[in-house]
Amino acid sequence: MHASFVLLVSLVAYSQASTSCTGRCGSAYDRNQPCQCNDLCPNYSNCCSDYNTLCLGQSPGSCQGRCGSNLDNSQSCQCNSHCKQFNDCCNDYDILCGGGDDGGTGSGGDVTALMEDLWASDVDRFAESEYELNYQSQTNDNDRVDRANSRLFTSLNEARFSRATYRTFILLLDNYNINVGQADDISATEWDEIENFLDEILATSVMQKAFTFLHTYGYVPKDPVEWRDILKEMWFNLYPRSSSKPVLDSSGFEHVLVGEEKSTSIGGFHNWIQFYLEEKAGRLDYTGWVSQALPRTVGSQFKWNGKWKGLGSFLVGVSPEFDVAIYTVCAILKPNSVCSFTLDGRAVSIQSYNIGHKSGIQLATAYVRA
Repeated sequence: MHASFVLLVSLVAYSQASTSCTGRCGSAYDRNQPCQCNDLCPNYSNCCSDYNTLCLGQSPGSCQGRCGSNLDNSQSCQCNSHCKQFNDCCNDYDILCGGGDDGGTGSGGDVTALMEDLWASDVDRFAESEYELNYQSQTNDNDRVDRANSRLFTSLNEARFSRATYRTFILLLDNYNINVGQADDISATEWDEIENFLDEILATSVMQKAFTFLHTYGYVPKDPVEWRDILKEMWFNLYPRSSSKPVLDSSGFEHVLVGEEKSTSIGGFHNWIQFYLEEKAGRLDYTGWVSQALPRTVGSQFKWNGKWKGLGSFLVGVSPEFDVAIYTVCAILKPNSVCSFTLDGRAVSIQSYNIGHKSGIQLATAYVRA
């Protein structure tokens, strides 16, 4: 009887632990668990109920990071345009969401107007005639079969890589230990490379227009030095990817634009330049496309250093400053939620998440929804 009681207590304890994100934030997918605690679980609607609170730093009963989100019955209050009708808005809905789904920016049209302006201002973007893609066979993000015998990129005008923002961006790609759980050691020389990259992108019209928009609506200070500090915190200052392992092993830049190796899979990796260079070097094996959309959005499956990425999405041909600008704007306007707008007249949505370890935004991930 005593042994049975001990077993029962153990089973109850396991059940409670397995349905919580306590000590599991950022952990790899585990099919033996009833819910998950990594940056992909929102895509598959299988997050544990305390994922937002423990892993994203959101407060229960708050609209922080939830403005415009769909109805969520697991939440005690809602943060979308219907909550007024059903009288179930969170208390801070009007303050954080501006009484609507735009997070206080004025209107969705303002965001779209900005993004279209950034698209038009991206003078360093590759022309479509400067590269050629070979999509080959379609796959899905759960498939683990190589359905592409050839590379995705069959040609590219690499002369454009000599331009300042590309050149300084590419120098950053080898600065990181991409293995999750192993500390990054950024040298003084590598920090100088980061500063040089920031110098170059902040001088572009794309980043200047993003800055003007954000400080006009009160999201960032007008002081350009403070704006630069916000970008460094969001993209480059190191943080632990798992709250249970206090190792400075990640950053927004590393995860989103370089990619990271987990125990059995790849995290992040949402940049076309890194994809092209790693494929050319033979370290990346493109295995098929999951989705295609205009303008130039590709959702691909691939193996990097022998590990699978079920779905890596990116905008092809855009400049480094454009990627940084649109992800930054969305992370600030719509933290931990979906940011929707148009580019070149086509609908685009970006999902971003804040790692939640500090009060300032540090990107856990950001990507084009494919």
